[in-house]
Amino acid sequence: MKSSASSQEYVFGIDGGATYSFGVAVTLEGKVIARAQSGSLNFLGSPLAATRRNLHDLVRNLDSQLPLGRTLVGAVIGSAALFAEAPPDQKLKLCQGLIPSDRTRLVSDCMTAYAGVCLNRPGVLIISGTGSVILAKSDAGRFFQTGGWGHLLGDEGSAYWVAVQSIRAAIAALEGRGPETALVSDISRWFQVRDLSDIVPIIHRQDFNKEKMAALAGYLSTQADTDLVFQEICRDGGKSLGDLALYAIHGAELKLDPVPVYFNGSVLRKNARVREALIARMEEHSGILVMEGHLAPMLGAAAMALVDAGITLTPEVIQNLKESSPPFPPPGATAESLSPQVT
Repeated sequence: MKSSASSQEYVFGIDGGATYSFGVAVTLEGKVIARAQSGSLNFLGSPLAATRRNLHDLVRNLDSQLPLGRTLVGAVIGSAALFAEAPPDQKLKLCQGLIPSDRTRLVSDCMTAYAGVCLNRPGVLIISGTGSVILAKSDAGRFFQTGGWGHLLGDEGSAYWVAVQSIRAAIAALEGRGPETALVSDISRWFQVRDLSDIVPIIHRQDFNKEKMAALAGYLSTQADTDLVFQEICRDGGKSLGDLALYAIHGAELKLDPVPVYFNGSVLRKNARVREALIARMEEHSGILVMEGHLAPMLGAAAMALVDAGITLTPEVIQNLKESSPPFPPPGATAESLSPQVT
């Protein structure tokens, strides 16, 4: 194994999410020496040219913070567009001319999140933010993923899913097909319209993306939390996430009892009803132990890059990663700032 004494060498760790991307430059001792953020690296949800621009901006920002004479020895990029590691041709399309492809791995952002939050230890990671995905790993090293199919095909229990189910419930109430709910007025207020039907042209606008729809869920979790219909939607979302997690545990052949469970994503941090329903669903079928996550996903990417560079993740290296990387300030994508402006 390589010694971590080479202070002029560093790695990049990049978490390329569906909405924002975050990157760090890290010494071989695990100390963060540069941080940056940019837009999405999901090259399926965005044009490739736009994704490459975001990667260019992120790498250039990191490079600008580094003193001359340092050498990049490896990089790991997690992308929301992937289920696993990208084949070489796909990696070249994103990275060529921006970051050395021969020293870069392009993998699923779920993998980098797992490496950070769980330190690649056996357990199950449940992610629910704009979208949702679950990754389990057995004590034999077998991985199994459920979910992660995107907002059009799945993303159960995610912010996008909660928002869409809430709108459907409001429509059902308006048409007399469902119970009365404050969601009708709450959703109209968020969209800044008088009648619920006025949201139709807004959600079909080109600039109304899935991130804006997902932001509605955050607003409703504070404004509609006492509404019985919204409470049931949140419970259903939590149950769906719990079921996906149980299938992932089974698929990975994870035999630990209790099963270590890690959470990540805005929904599981901020929506207690989803989180509690998820835990209750899993406890019906499996002993679980909810664990505190270790590192942020971008630091998980950096940890993977360090291992690729021959560095052992000693307790000291992990502690350096934790201590030298204060949280990013909120990027400004609050429910209020994403609320559509009616003109």
